[in-house]
Amino acid sequence: MKMYQSVDYIKQDEKIALYKLHQQVNEPEHTHNFIELVYIWQGEGYHEVNGKSFAVQRGDFLFMNIGDRHSFAVQKDMQYMNILFDPEFLSEQLSSTDTTSHFLPLKLFQEFKDSLDNPSPHVTFRGKCMIELELLLETMYTEYCAKKSGYLAMLHGYATLLLARMFRMMQHNLLDSDLRTAYHMLPQLLSYIEQHYAGHITLNDLARESFYSPYYLSKMFKECLGFTFTEYVHDVRLREAKRMLLETEDSVESIGRSVGYEDKTQFFRLFKQSLGMTPQQLRKQM
Repeated sequence: MKMYQSVDYIKQDEKIALYKLHQQVNEPEHTHNFIELVYIWQGEGYHEVNGKSFAVQRGDFLFMNIGDRHSFAVQKDMQYMNILFDPEFLSEQLSSTDTTSHFLPLKLFQEFKDSLDNPSPHVTFRGKCMIELELLLETMYTEYCAKKSGYLAMLHGYATLLLARMFRMMQHNLLDSDLRTAYHMLPQLLSYIEQHYAGHITLNDLARESFYSPYYLSKMFKECLGFTFTEYVHDVRLREAKRMLLETEDSVESIGRSVGYEDKTQFFRLFKQSLGMTPQQLRKQM
């Protein structure tokens, strides 16, 4: 396997290089001693990184760290931008031992460490985010080619912004992936609520049951069901209260307590908000 050397592609007094390339043939697996970013402008194909294949098209961004193995398989003529740089360009060494930061420049991106334990080298930008990214890349390329006074300082700032956007999108993609996975657990989570709604059930209880964080679960409920967790629990309680009011002769206060409301005033208020009438008014309609 061929290993590309930075001295062949990056001027050592610049420590960064930008190329616009037109790929018509497959690129065999290789590695390199520098960092490589690839943004797809046009065309389609597959990019394999460390044995994992990614379908790529316009808007797809790939990050290859020092030593990563990768290759291209072109399906349609592919136009892309290559951004190559030594880690020293960002004035920081990359962490090679801290698995939680993996390839993040230290200090500059400390805030991303906790949420990117196993980041994917493939990031997708679409819509407005894609247009903004392409504008940034064009600005970087123009700055690099013109080489006006202070261009390296400008490129340093642009590269920092570029990486920050990429890592932020990685966080977004990871969250979306977790939501898709959590969606398959939804029946189990709803069943848990059905069994425990009468007690003091919280989002933390559900998090312990499912091994997802409260934040992820909160977002999942809102996006998948259109309810917050609390709203859904109230809905379950009030549906059961309605059933008991219509099918039993238990007192209103007793029914409120049995579905999880120790505070009678809260029960009456929520019931009226939900059904448009008080519990007593519902019973009178029988």
